[in-house]
Amino acid sequence: MSIIPKPESIKCDRNDVAVLIVEDSWNVAQSLRSIVEKAGALPLGPVPTVREALKIVEARPVSLVLVDMNLRDGFADPLVDALIPRSIPYIIITAYEALPTNADREALARLNKPLDHDLIETYIRRFTGRRAQEATT
Repeated sequence: MSIIPKPESIKCDRNDVAVLIVEDSWNVAQSLRSIVEKAGALPLGPVPTVREALKIVEARPVSLVLVDMNLRDGFADPLVDALIPRSIPYIIITAYEALPTNADREALARLNKPLDHDLIETYIRRFTGRRAQEATT
């Protein structure tokens, strides 16, 4: 029998899990930042463009990416295409009912706007818990 901790019981070192927020709406980006902080992870960004997100991904370790589908400089596909070979997990957060591309093909999840704060926090906590367990084994 395996024991799965409840999301609220998972704690992570803020330096261990860095979550990049890629969102071009200021209000949504700030909400995501608050959710990441509440989940106990280190928020990176937010950044509103694929170009800025790629700079961060190339410059420092990123544990998880929360990415909006439609950004200031276009769809998020080039970012997703850079994350997959680096094995950086991502969650698509979008207002699209049906995505215009297949950017969610390897996503941990695809979540629709408006934001469900509790659901996003749960995903982050589950992911951070999994990362913490991997680090100890």
